[in-house]
Amino acid sequence: MEEHGVTVDDLRDYLASDAPNSFLQRLIDEAEFDAHRIVGDDIDIELCRKNEDFNQAVRILADFDNASRGAQDSQAHAYPRSFLYRMNQCKWTIRRDAQNGSE
Repeated sequence: MEEHGVTVDDLRDYLASDAPNSFLQRLIDEAEFDAHRIVGDDIDIELCRKNEDFNQAVRILADFDNASRGAQDSQAHAYPRSFLYRMNQCKWTIRRDAQNGSE
């Protein structure tokens, strides 16, 4: 079975990090939660995970969250532009695929 979505090993490579698996998984879970919420909670997460723009958005947000740990300025609470760009790229494609039953 083909695996979809961002994995711990995938994020480890993307970040060039040796962080513990549990930490990387938490970054993925949090980023995926936010990205999925933007697409819409009514859409199956597995459909989102099949979309490469969605997965890249998850990587970008996980990286941003990792890099801004402990930052308390207002910029730390805004989504990075590259994340928003990717979400704009995939949101309507995923919703269209869900509507057409492309699961």
